[in-house]
Amino acid sequence: MNYGLGIDVGNTFVAAALARGATAEMVNFGDHGVVMPAAVQLRGDGSLSSAGASRGTSRPDWVCGEFMSRLGDPTPVTLGGAPYTVTDLVGTIVRDVIQDVTAAQGGPPDHVMLTHPASWGPFRCVLLEEAARRAGLGKPSMVTEPEAAVTDYAAAQRWNDGDTLAVYDLGGDTFNATVLRQQSGKAHILGKPERIEHRGGNDIDDAILSHVNDTLDGALNKLDPMRPQNIAALAGVRRQCTRAKEALSADTETAFRVLLPDQRFDVRLTRSELDDIARGTIELTIDALSRTVRSAQVEPADLSAILLVGGSSRIPLVARMVSAALGRPAVVATHPQHAAALGAATLAARTTPRTTQRNRSEGPKPQRGDDKRERHAGNGTAIPTLTATKATGTGQPPETGLRIPAQRTASAIPAQRTPPPEETAPAARPALATSAAGADVAPARTPAPVVTPPPAQPPEPPVIRPPGARPAEETSRPPLRRALTSYADRPRVFIGTGLAVTLAGSILLALLGGKSGTPVSGQSAAEPPAGSATTAVAELAPEAAIPAVAATVPLEAGPAFVDVSPNGMYAYIANAGSRSITVLNTADKRVIATIPIATGPPRFLAPSPDGRKLYVSIFNDERTVHAIDVLDTGSNTVIATIPQLARPYLPAISPDGKRLFVPNHDIASVSVIDTASNTVTAQIAVPPNPHWVAFSRDGSRAYTANHESNVVSVIDTATLGVLYTIPVGTSPHAVAVNPRRPLVANVNFDSASVSIIDTTTQKVVATVPVGRNPQDIAWAPDGRFAYTVNNGSGSVSVIDASTNRVTTTIPTGPGPTSIAVLPASNQAYVSDLDGNTLTILDLAH
Repeated sequence: MNYGLGIDVGNTFVAAALARGATAEMVNFGDHGVVMPAAVQLRGDGSLSSAGASRGTSRPDWVCGEFMSRLGDPTPVTLGGAPYTVTDLVGTIVRDVIQDVTAAQGGPPDHVMLTHPASWGPFRCVLLEEAARRAGLGKPSMVTEPEAAVTDYAAAQRWNDGDTLAVYDLGGDTFNATVLRQQSGKAHILGKPERIEHRGGNDIDDAILSHVNDTLDGALNKLDPMRPQNIAALAGVRRQCTRAKEALSADTETAFRVLLPDQRFDVRLTRSELDDIARGTIELTIDALSRTVRSAQVEPADLSAILLVGGSSRIPLVARMVSAALGRPAVVATHPQHAAALGAATLAARTTPRTTQRNRSEGPKPQRGDDKRERHAGNGTAIPTLTATKATGTGQPPETGLRIPAQRTASAIPAQRTPPPEETAPAARPALATSAAGADVAPARTPAPVVTPPPAQPPEPPVIRPPGARPAEETSRPPLRRALTSYADRPRVFIGTGLAVTLAGSILLALLGGKSGTPVSGQSAAEPPAGSATTAVAELAPEAAIPAVAATVPLEAGPAFVDVSPNGMYAYIANAGSRSITVLNTADKRVIATIPIATGPPRFLAPSPDGRKLYVSIFNDERTVHAIDVLDTGSNTVIATIPQLARPYLPAISPDGKRLFVPNHDIASVSVIDTASNTVTAQIAVPPNPHWVAFSRDGSRAYTANHESNVVSVIDTATLGVLYTIPVGTSPHAVAVNPRRPLVANVNFDSASVSIIDTTTQKVVATVPVGRNPQDIAWAPDGRFAYTVNNGSGSVSVIDASTNRVTTTIPTGPGPTSIAVLPASNQAYVSDLDGNTLTILDLAH
């Protein structure tokens, strides 16, 4: 058909362009315009399709997005109870784009060019090649995103041999920086490209939403997060925030209406306010760009220009800050959001035409009857079916695959077949030496180290559940996490008193035309589609977390403990060495206050449920000072000091906010403080050396880790008596209550383990080995994962609550002592006592 096709599959959106000769134009995806969400859904007939281009599911657990960044992760993605590899999902996106374009153009393209981040190494490139091969492309052509972007730039601007460009790519969810030089008519990457996952325009949208909430005096806080109309209203507010950000790219101020149930507000946002909100995010990206320029061994003065691409680069402050930081002109691409797709299409059109469909000699020989399932394109060329490989989640080559028909309306999954070796072991393919554009791609930037778990051990007994309790796969959120929030314009609010509202599921269903909780006709809500299940599916654990270090923040001396406000807007760090508390804005990671604590060195922190007070445990090394300070978080001042009988360790406040339980380490007791009068009203005798206290969700029980007694105490909060003492490991140090399941976890400091306690039987049901000297533990808000700080190993262990195994170990700063997880589940904060830093972990997966 004499056209080339460029496909840019991002983590959030998919864009495609076609080119005939020197003219490239974007592909329109119908209702979605020129970009569609990068999401895949499982259909009722067992086939996979692009969720952004189809409708008809009523099951949020049948849809997944934001998976491109996970290509190379052996952990499967679960759709409808069945596991799928990320390679299958990417292949589905590519296949559907090609089918849509082929149908619209009346025939397939002569050549297809796929883009990928410049920081990817050979392994990920081979997996992308495998995904494209499954989509029927044979051996595809690929180009890095910055090479494609400068190709589009060069079509309109003069770029001579020897000229050097820096590409600053700020998208909705990622940032990329690359330096390229034109030599012999080809773009060559210099130095080491940088990539920051989950940093982009979405973070700015979140910060604008928080600003709106403050402007409305917390009106969003007061909405009941369980009411569907509130969920929809909050999603609408976030979309308005995004539109306001985009409007301020051209205007100096904008106004929009916030519609809440029974309330209406008019909000005004100026460009200067947006600049203040976005500045922190932009500063982080400029730091990465500067590192990339240094790695290329060029001076900023050697750059011809800095090319700004990505939708978020249109914010005027970006060009001003980037240009000022490097002293070079910043040029916004003509179509910054689509530059990679347009450039890839141009390169595809320049490539010698050849069929883009798999030649029979390139792939496995079809089994009998396979040719009957092929769909023919407009010119009679057969488009092979896509093989969705059933994932094992072990990092080993995939098992026998499920044959998914390429046509989205196919009725069933044909019989399984055994793929040939080249299909089941993509990592063994030859590494790609150069990209399709001829650039000598530098080795990928080394990511934050991730220590993988040991080989799989024999399965442990499942977590014990009380009679009538729902299984974990029903009580936990579907494995969508950030994926769904990005898919549905990230319609998510984490603001206000204890409010943690996730709107993605409802909005996603609205986009797909389904109703929440309504099963597909002919199936129960708990059943996967016919033909998609295997004997192991029912026992498949949820998708494993793959956190990474996102940033490190310098702090005052001796950061001993960190906690976050109930609304997730602030992190508080107790600095024992400097006798102060640092207040960090979680939106832009900036320190906004340092509060002196005159009483003594602050050690532990406990925010009240409404976030208005912070209770600070204080004691000195000489044991002459032991008290609780009450800090007003509005004024950041200490409003009361409550003396204690001994060193107070980590306290906990009851869910109703009326009582504070304080473990007195040296006298084997727990003080009960009335928060209205700030007085001690009772003492509860417990086994020696209580450390941490945690309340059950309903407040009827309190759990205390008793360090020297090797037990966890269970306190009846009505009678103030100890109901049970549960033997655990050696030196239990910290305890945490699962927010969704009848589980309590405690870390055993001297036995390098975590004990998982079933609160219905009051027994330990699992002991999980972790790093040396685990000191603190925190659950994700959905209860699916626990995060353990290993003080002796300088790491965080991630424990899957469904399997009671460590899925990942993440190195942190030296001497980590505590961890706090944001209500959004997207980040965690680790205090590094020996390094005087705060390590920020990105928990997105």
